Amino acid sequence: MIRLLRWIRRNLALVAELAAYGFWFLVDLVAAAVVGPAAALVPAVAVPLVVLLRRRPGARLIPTAATAIGLSVAISLFTTVQALVFPGSPLASMAFTEQLALAVVVVVVLHRCPLRPALLLTAAAALAIVGSPLMRTTDPDTSTFEVLSALGWGGAVTIGLVLREVETRRRAAVEEVRTGERMELARELHDVVAHHVTGIVVAAQAAAVVARTSPDDVDRALAAIETAGADALTAMRRMVGVLRGQDAEGTRSPGTDLAEVHTLVRRFDPDARLVRLTGDPGLEHAVLPPGVAATGYRVVQEALTNVRRHAPHVTAVEIDVRIREEALLVSVRNDGVPPAPVSGRGGGFGLVGMGERVAALDGWLTAGPVGPGLWAVSARLPLRGAR
Repeated sequence: MIRLLRWIRRNLALVAELAAYGFWFLVDLVAAAVVGPAAALVPAVAVPLVVLLRRRPGARLIPTAATAIGLSVAISLFTTVQALVFPGSPLASMAFTEQLALAVVVVVVLHRCPLRPALLLTAAAALAIVGSPLMRTTDPDTSTFEVLSALGWGGAVTIGLVLREVETRRRAAVEEVRTGERMELARELHDVVAHHVTGIVVAAQAAAVVARTSPDDVDRALAAIETAGADALTAMRRMVGVLRGQDAEGTRSPGTDLAEVHTLVRRFDPDARLVRLTGDPGLEHAVLPPGVAATGYRVVQEALTNVRRHAPHVTAVEIDVRIREEALLVSVRNDGVPPAPVSGRGGGFGLVGMGERVAALDGWLTAGPVGPGLWAVSARLPLRGAR
């Protein structure tokens, strides 16, 4: 029973859709039993089944939607031809379940598909929805069903366009956050270049001195210059990759390290009542790649910011920072009202920027519920290959 409830909770949209189909199929079943014909149940079963196929893993929406619409139109055309060739034979009439399934198709394609195929499928759905009461009955007075069908199609179009606009604005907001993060990285690029170029200049000056005093050590000094130059190129390549939108690249943030996490926690919880900070002993003094250390700090900072904004009733926050398997692991867990998910369809834009930084270092970032009333933000930042 508990597993069933969990499945229903995870698949609430599917359950609601199946419930709606079930209700209107009962209406179609009663109508077929009272006024006939039983052939009306063919589209009431066939079209919704095709529409439900879109939920299969790996299913492609456009071919599935086109198949459902094409099946409905084919049934209407077959019914028209059947009425002309075999007058008086049982005909497939309009089915409410079919109409609902086609309305779902309109909403989904307008919400998710590219604009051109979405408009084409919506126009075809209009033919299927509004045309069914015209082509599947010999009753001359079908104006009521035509109006209801047209209103249903128009309502589905409205819902689909609203959902499309909401999704467009959400994507624009996410992109704005990412752009802002990249602009901040661009400001940091100067610091990175200055850091490495200064090292190269110092190494070159040292090489000049070594060449005069100890010629045998020149090779060692030149190797240091080569290493410093390679580090500079790697750092700039990673940062420029992020500025270009390449997720596989990385960045650095000079000036911030894990030692400042203690200061961040004290500012967040001056009385030391809410936050418990754990981790490897002496980690704040460990020498880590600047990009990894700064990003780990920023993950903690953003997670605590979300706790303050979205979890007003929090009673405990657990922060864990440690190194395992050549990676920095950062976890921030709280028991308050969970903030909006980073990968969901609402909010969480601050973590979107953090996700940009973490992915740039070939790491991963997750944010979501981890138990009843518990919310966690976790990040893994590889140390190998980071500069």
